[in-house]
Amino acid sequence: MNNQDSGYDGALISELGVKRYLKGVKSLGVSNINFFLRGAALEKAWQECNFGCHGPSYRSLRRPSTKSELLLPLDNISPALAGLVDGVQHQTFGQVDRLAGGVQRTAEGLHATGADNFAKVGDENYAAYSFAKTALEKLITFEINILDNPISQIAMAVVSEYVSVLPEWLLEDSLKQGALKFPEKIDTLWLIKALSIGIIENTSQEDLAQAVKLLNDPTQRFLGKQLGKKLAVAMSYAIASMVTKKLIAQSAEVPGIKRDLVKIRKAVKPLKGGLGGTLLTLLGTQGHLDKAAQASRRLKNSSPRLWNILRFKLNGANMVYFLVENMLSEYVDRLSLLERNPKEFAKVMAALVKDKQTPAIFFPGIHA
Repeated sequence: MNNQDSGYDGALISELGVKRYLKGVKSLGVSNINFFLRGAALEKAWQECNFGCHGPSYRSLRRPSTKSELLLPLDNISPALAGLVDGVQHQTFGQVDRLAGGVQRTAEGLHATGADNFAKVGDENYAAYSFAKTALEKLITFEINILDNPISQIAMAVVSEYVSVLPEWLLEDSLKQGALKFPEKIDTLWLIKALSIGIIENTSQEDLAQAVKLLNDPTQRFLGKQLGKKLAVAMSYAIASMVTKKLIAQSAEVPGIKRDLVKIRKAVKPLKGGLGGTLLTLLGTQGHLDKAAQASRRLKNSSPRLWNILRFKLNGANMVYFLVENMLSEYVDRLSLLERNPKEFAKVMAALVKDKQTPAIFFPGIHA
């Protein structure tokens, strides 16, 4: 295994996420207290400081919880109650946020904030329109764990891109260590459909079938390296399909995504005029469209390649990326790091392996 000690803490990377962790590493130089400390070590450092160097906000660096994570205990007790709480937030604080976003987007649409923003609004509206024509019905009809649903397509596209760039030694070691727990059988039809849609490429049905056969047989999983690069690519996609399915089944964000889809279904039902205009009608309260557009712009800034896949291969799915942004954020952050600083990406991966956080390489945020 080509693994050198990076000096990074794999457990903290797993806990905080790669973006927050690396930002914290850079900030340590101007902090008198190591905010990466935990437990007794943190309390000791804080007592020695005695408010002489920092305020209470510097006690520790933690990953903030998302709305879906906060609602998860309610979901486990009563999905209806969680939906009620979410609905109250949607109609109160959320309404203020949407109104503020709507004002900004209207100004952009009127060319008041410059030609670049005006062009973005035009492309975003067209992307939403294209998505509505080709995929909105699938979004509101199919369950999100079926590849026909754009939610699964977006997740598979992001996870496939991520798994395909992981070093071969890491995949091999993960298989040997049992960090990748496979279902009884990997779904070959899922992979073939992903290939036909264009979510995955540079492989064939035959290679995918062979990769699935190897991975479904524990005694044969380590032969891929001997069988050439083409099969290694197919195996990475097969692994990505398993990761995607587990992510959709276990992510804390899924109940929130389902609630959002219920809202969309209810809104679509009474609308007339065809699906082509439906999504713009739904999002055209401008504040909603602003939320979708901001998420799309964040993705484009973080990973232009992923944005292009969603915008063009998936026909405007970048405009519903906001539905799954939290669920996929750590994959996107790591790919963004790879695109900007490959050496840092390699150090992060090495730290995760060194500190026995290998499952968190594939399943950040959920228990493998």
